[in-house]
Amino acid sequence: MLKLTKTSLTYDDTPILKDISIDLPNGSFNLLVGPSGSGKSTLMKVIAGMIPTLADHVTINQQNLAGLPAYKRAGFVGLLFQDPDTQFAMSTPWEEIIFTLENLKVAPSEMTERANYALDFVNGSQFSHQSFDTLSGGEKQKVALAIMVAMQSKVLLLDEPFASIDITSRQEILKQLKKLQMNGVTILVTDHDYSGYADLVDDVFSFNQQHIQKINNLNAFFDQPSQVDYQFKQPQESQSVLKLNQFKLSVGSRTLIDISFFALAHSGITLFSGSNGSGKSTLFNAITRLKPYQGQIMYLNQDISKIKLNTYAKKVALIFQSAEKQFMKMTVSEELALSQKHTQHPNLWTNEAIESALTTLQLNHLKDHIVYQLSGGQKKKLQVLLLLIIGTPVLLLDEPLAGLDSQSIITVLSLIKQTIVETQQRIIIISHQLNGVLDFIDYHIVLQNNMLTFTETST
Repeated sequence: MLKLTKTSLTYDDTPILKDISIDLPNGSFNLLVGPSGSGKSTLMKVIAGMIPTLADHVTINQQNLAGLPAYKRAGFVGLLFQDPDTQFAMSTPWEEIIFTLENLKVAPSEMTERANYALDFVNGSQFSHQSFDTLSGGEKQKVALAIMVAMQSKVLLLDEPFASIDITSRQEILKQLKKLQMNGVTILVTDHDYSGYADLVDDVFSFNQQHIQKINNLNAFFDQPSQVDYQFKQPQESQSVLKLNQFKLSVGSRTLIDISFFALAHSGITLFSGSNGSGKSTLFNAITRLKPYQGQIMYLNQDISKIKLNTYAKKVALIFQSAEKQFMKMTVSEELALSQKHTQHPNLWTNEAIESALTTLQLNHLKDHIVYQLSGGQKKKLQVLLLLIIGTPVLLLDEPLAGLDSQSIITVLSLIKQTIVETQQRIIIISHQLNGVLDFIDYHIVLQNNMLTFTETST
């Protein structure tokens, strides 16, 4: 039994947890839900014993976590962070897992077997010796989960483990987690996408307004409307501002994309999908001149390699998968001031308009906060707003919705849609989260078998 008893936490005079208690039976599978920024990640850190002043509120099998050294505590509870990059210290997945086991003082004779099992668990053996720099966001999330499996903790706390993982991999890993539960592991996972959990979880807990509540009617909770088939436009090549000619993109010896011609960046919003590791983020990096490629990328019929970099950066911009990599200042207000200084639409992004957008995104009370102390969802919303304010003609968004609840997704996409009506920006979004997204999409690109194609339906 994991027990958290009567725990409260206040940060900067703002209550985060208020007299929280929760009991998780051994070998149970539990889902924790709640709005972005409500404090779910903080609650996870408390349960993991990562806030020392509250560690004596947590017991696992009657063992109090207070005072335990980190390597012993990890034997009881392991936490997967929302941003997997913050979890890595080594160069490759294999080295990372071995390093973790060394820190846990696992016998050398056991390390190889545990590492292989963990990588197989997430179907990650094929990239176990690749540099983390070459992995997609979804592949990194798989590695972070593999580390948790290798640790063999009695309790697994998984904070948005599927935020950047494709649907097929998500379903496979959920089945694997169920096997871990059947072997006695207690699982608590936060997720804004409830699909796939109905037949797996024992309990669902709702966390909001500093309080936690157990959902009694799971059938009603998981009763989702049937999926609607969406129809997307087939674009006209002449309306594109980006074109790929005799284009080839590779990582090491692996070819990701190999096409003779493709036109993209049409008016409106384009969804860009494909399996983890297929090359979506790498293509975005190539388009923004962060990755080498073969062939030509044309912007308004001009080879981008012939355009001065500082000039091109004002035409095409990228929202990184990790929000923290985008920030350059310390506070929300400072970041907003920097974007406003460089906006290409000063008449649109007035102080009043920015204040209105902050209110819409529920960030208006956080203007004096340090950006790195925001929740994962708050960072994502701020990141999108900053790039919208700058207003480049083409904006590439790499998993901008990861970690957002359904209402926040609708709010962010509504803001994007409203903005591009005024600015005529062209938006391309990578997202594995489709709930609430498809209503806003004009075009849909799929990357599969090294090819890019436009699809007319969502199925």
